Amino acid sequence: MNTRAVGWLTGCVVLLLAAFMLVPALVGAWYRERAVFEGCLMAAVTSALVGGALVLVCRGSTVTKEGRPDYFRREGLAAVGLAWLAAAIFGALPFLYSSAMGSFPDAFFESASGFTTTGSSILTGAEIDALPRGINFWRAFTHWLGGIGIIIVFVLLFPAGGRSLFRSEVSGISREAARTRVRDSAFGLLRIYVVLTALHVGAMYAVYPDLYDCVVHAMSSLGTGGFSSHGSSIAYFLSWKVELVIVFFMLAAGVNFDIYDLAQRKGLRAGLKALASSVEVRVYLGIVAVASLVIALMLWFWGGSNGDTGQNLPDYSRFVTCVRDSLFSVTSLQTSTGYATANFDQWPDACRAILVVVSAIGACAGSTGGGLKVIRVVILWKAMLQSFTRFARPRAIQPVRIGGEAIDDGVVFGVLSFLALWVVVVALSTIVVVATGFTSPHGFDGQHILSAATGVVACISNTGPGLAAVGPYECYGFLPPTSKLLLGFLMLLGRLEFAAMVVLFMPRFWRG
Repeated sequence: MNTRAVGWLTGCVVLLLAAFMLVPALVGAWYRERAVFEGCLMAAVTSALVGGALVLVCRGSTVTKEGRPDYFRREGLAAVGLAWLAAAIFGALPFLYSSAMGSFPDAFFESASGFTTTGSSILTGAEIDALPRGINFWRAFTHWLGGIGIIIVFVLLFPAGGRSLFRSEVSGISREAARTRVRDSAFGLLRIYVVLTALHVGAMYAVYPDLYDCVVHAMSSLGTGGFSSHGSSIAYFLSWKVELVIVFFMLAAGVNFDIYDLAQRKGLRAGLKALASSVEVRVYLGIVAVASLVIALMLWFWGGSNGDTGQNLPDYSRFVTCVRDSLFSVTSLQTSTGYATANFDQWPDACRAILVVVSAIGACAGSTGGGLKVIRVVILWKAMLQSFTRFARPRAIQPVRIGGEAIDDGVVFGVLSFLALWVVVVALSTIVVVATGFTSPHGFDGQHILSAATGVVACISNTGPGLAAVGPYECYGFLPPTSKLLLGFLMLLGRLEFAAMVVLFMPRFWRG
């Protein structure tokens, strides 16, 4: 293990992060928010000093005497894990230095939630509304950076870092894309991301002409993060047109970006053909459609307040309202964005259960969305059916097939192992969160386990809101510092799908 090369790569990422911190500093200066400008500037200087020190100490360690790269997949994996951890730590500095948050656990939680595009927050709705515009911009900007991956931007600036970093960061990219030059692939993905962001800003500005809000929500939507500049989230706009724009781009962000890359390289027709033929995309959109329809019907039959203003419940006497709220909520949670237009924690238990399931499933592999990923669920489903077939016909050879292609048994085993690890981590983390002094806020007494379990699932799936005490209109601020640090780490685990973060704590990984 070339640890000095890992240090150099990590230092470069921290330096890059320091440069990005200047953007919210300029936003703060534009809106005459002195504390934000000075806080972000100090955070940038601190990050630059640490990153620069790492680069200087470890310089010259990335190539051999013959000029060949002296680091491979293992070093790349370590650099990815450390880079995301560093982003969460140093990304907390603008919150601390601007006095927007008073403790490191709070700032770390918010920063980790931002870069991992989780969207969970320690801030109440009133506190979000009171935040300076520069800090609200930084929250959304961390989503945007985390969505495309700081490592991809790093590859653009330091292409010698090469294939190991790119492959470790971007899951779900096809073999064809992996065979192309790394820099070209990274440029293509970044170009697509920027174009989609610009389109989102333009589409939202056409129906809600406030450039600041449009930019903030475009960065959050494309990063599938969910940080809004308003405490009431998307419900603030009271506009079905705004909701429709955001639903469209959330769905677009949840599609494998390899399809966009293919469309860019081979034309729109090839991209549309790949989109239509993708089993994962069809299942992904099918889940959104079916779950939205089922929940809409449940809400319609339930009725909520049914127009009775004396009840503290939403009015679901009109089917169109049911479809509007169910489609937005399902899309938001399926893509792990976490925006809210309705307090779904007030909905019937069956509706809430469906939302928890779709948030755990998540979006497509290779997208900015989180969760287990749809392709893994498809493989698990087909592997389960295959097990029944083998039980009835033990001599039959019927491999798991996706899109007509046989899936290697090793891949199926890897998916099963991932799911098993995911379940174990969720169970143990829920126990730890409850054991570290979990006390539900007023109104949620007796719902400790529900709140803790759905909060853990929301964080490791990078979704954001859970149920009960951590519902869509609640926050995580009441948790003790240990729980906030744990949940922040779970967000990193979920974003990196365990591997790049777990190996950092394995002594054997660093030997040799």
